[in-house]
Amino acid sequence: MDIHSSSHLLDANNSLLLVVDVQEKLLPAMSHPERLTAAIATLIQTCDLLNVPMVVSEQVPHKLGHTAAELLSHLPVEAATFEKTAFGCGESPDILAFINSLERKQVILCGLETHICVNQTAHQLLERGYQVHLITDAVQSRAKHNHKAGIARMTQAGIIPSTVEAALFELLGHCEHPQFRAIQALVK
Repeated sequence: MDIHSSSHLLDANNSLLLVVDVQEKLLPAMSHPERLTAAIATLIQTCDLLNVPMVVSEQVPHKLGHTAAELLSHLPVEAATFEKTAFGCGESPDILAFINSLERKQVILCGLETHICVNQTAHQLLERGYQVHLITDAVQSRAKHNHKAGIARMTQAGIIPSTVEAALFELLGHCEHPQFRAIQALVK
């Protein structure tokens, strides 16, 4: 896919995965932390199989802890992890510079919390010309109304809503892909 294409389908050669603030002290406050980590772990494993670069942010980790162990065990060593103090990743010069250096225009977005850090990140990346795919079953907030409001704001702004399973099969493209069986097994 040409990086200037207007396709709204994910392309493994033009995508990156951004995991926002799924940290030790934030995760237990979520209503379904095990569902969230399972969904994100599936995204990580798929991106690893398809050589999709991964970026992980941690909001003030000295206070909120580092990325949850449930995800660390799946992250490849090449995954870039950045600390931040701004809520949105787009306000972190290091994160933004790294994302820009990848020269990929599609961002697969997941993490915490839907209405704060994920929302601000999505808007900041959209403003910078990225096509943002919000994985709605891989984001959460402490309160359901905040989660719903965050998703509504992002989709109204032009962020593309998706799900883990939809994203996996878009990244694959067809059942003849060499990683099809391995990725299909992740969602069975």
